Amino acid sequence: MCGIAGVYGWVDENRLDEMLACIRHRGPDEGGRHVDERAGVMLGMRRLSIVDLAGGSQPIYNEDDTVAVVFNGEIYNRDSLRAELESAGHTFTTDSDTEVLVHGWEEWGQSLPERLNGMFAFAVYDEADESVFLARDRVGIKPLYVATVDDGLAFASELRQLLRAGVSRDVDPRAVHNFFSVRYTPGSETLLSAVEKVEPGTSLLVTDDGVERRRYWELSPSPVTGTRDAIADRIRDLLDTSVQRRLMADVPVGAFLSGGLDSSAIVGLANEHYDGDLQTFSVGFQQAEADESEEARFVADHFGTDHHELTVDIDDMDVFSDLVAHYGEPLADAAALPTMLVSAYAADEVKCVLTGEGADELFAGYHRHRLLPKHRQYARYLPRFAFDAAGAVSEYTGPLRRPVRYAASLESDRRAILESARRYDDERPETYLETGHDTESSGLTEKVETATARANDDTLQRLTAYDISYWLPDDLLYKVDRASMAASLEARVPFLDHELVEYAYNVPSDYKLAGYKRALTDAVDDVVPARILERDKHGFNVPVSEWFRRDHDAIAGWLTEAYVGATPYLDSDAVFALRRAHRRGNADHGMTLWKVLTYVAWYDEFVRAD
Repeated sequence: MCGIAGVYGWVDENRLDEMLACIRHRGPDEGGRHVDERAGVMLGMRRLSIVDLAGGSQPIYNEDDTVAVVFNGEIYNRDSLRAELESAGHTFTTDSDTEVLVHGWEEWGQSLPERLNGMFAFAVYDEADESVFLARDRVGIKPLYVATVDDGLAFASELRQLLRAGVSRDVDPRAVHNFFSVRYTPGSETLLSAVEKVEPGTSLLVTDDGVERRRYWELSPSPVTGTRDAIADRIRDLLDTSVQRRLMADVPVGAFLSGGLDSSAIVGLANEHYDGDLQTFSVGFQQAEADESEEARFVADHFGTDHHELTVDIDDMDVFSDLVAHYGEPLADAAALPTMLVSAYAADEVKCVLTGEGADELFAGYHRHRLLPKHRQYARYLPRFAFDAAGAVSEYTGPLRRPVRYAASLESDRRAILESARRYDDERPETYLETGHDTESSGLTEKVETATARANDDTLQRLTAYDISYWLPDDLLYKVDRASMAASLEARVPFLDHELVEYAYNVPSDYKLAGYKRALTDAVDDVVPARILERDKHGFNVPVSEWFRRDHDAIAGWLTEAYVGATPYLDSDAVFALRRAHRRGNADHGMTLWKVLTYVAWYDEFVRAD
């Protein structure tokens, strides 16, 4: 819906202007600000108008203008909250969901985020005690960054805005190691030492006394009981309610459609409730092994949607520099490229789309979700020396190194989940990086332990906990937010309604593993065509390995000594050795080369160029 920015501790309106100007794409319709020079507080926003087009301008204030809010996102339970607040004596002057936050802060204070159903990152300035309250939604659909700048705290929707505020550009070697390990920066860290992400489900209260950080939501074990039919019915009710909530808009709404189970279920349910012809958008690839356009077309025909198709090939790497500029941090998920292209394509027709992110994480949709619990069960019967032997040879087994490393990791859930998180490593980062860090010193092992600490003694639930804590917000949701907002398009995620997340997380693992996403399949088997229900998992795979053998100008132009050699922590000789081996067909280093490419381009765009 928007982009936000602000500072606690100093006022410089020119810098606020710069922070807002560089996110105009997030909110092309209008802008707004609140400045209190006496308190040293600035709030600003850019708006993409989705709800209450005429009355939703921000900042929005309370009755006596002592509380101001800037907000990015949507609050789907705004009507029930508004009724509760009006009954408590609050007066509303708009139909905007943003105004719920103003009066909600007055009524509930720091417990406000716990009452919200939606995706959000917002800032509340309360003149009474000169405080700023920041909060991010439970699963991290909307972004929020903070940094200390000139002895004040600056916040923003995108990292580039904090550069405009004057933040240091020093690169964090630990974060570099973690990026090359898992293809994204997990948790609160970013590649800049001075900048951190506010983690999902977290709020900050900023006052003269400092910053009070509070985790208001976490995944918690709460066993789901009942028959499988009853569980499936409950999932269906929660998903259907979530889809209806996310159709709330005063502008046209569409949906991304891949032809898989997740997006087909969303489209099918949305089609039942949407008033008008639902528009759907899909991406295809010229490489047949990566293309799902035929399945998407079949689903669109089944539901009678107004369907649009976009075909992507290596020539579309022409937009790579735009992708790097909009993402703010490198993301070595090659699907970012087609996601950005299809978002721009859809934005010509609609201002809001529904997407299928989250279903795989909730319902065990990845191969590793089915394999790892099974393999861990087998591994319990193996003697310790078997794991020691596998670990001893795992770095020296040539083409067998990945399965041997995986076998060695099966000694414990923690090690297995860590190896799963690093599954895009065809070469360990230490072979071409010079950061001085490994998974222990970089904190990656600790992140796995933190994510799984509250899970049951169940391998699948622990793996799911890691995915929801890091993989989902820091890769998948990050990718969709930046790609869609680059085109001024709002993406909504029905599977990530927190009520559905909490329930699905606790569905018994044996039900989830009874078949491919069995619990979800049973929940939507009367909506989704049988042909789609019976399909095997088909990931959104971009053929980057082939692209690196063809070397588009956008690849070859960055992978030179002039750029790689000037980018910190990369061993350029090792990088070029990997590239030569890949081009000769001696090994597949496509994923490693994509990580190098995005990191080199990011450094040039965000650190060196400015």
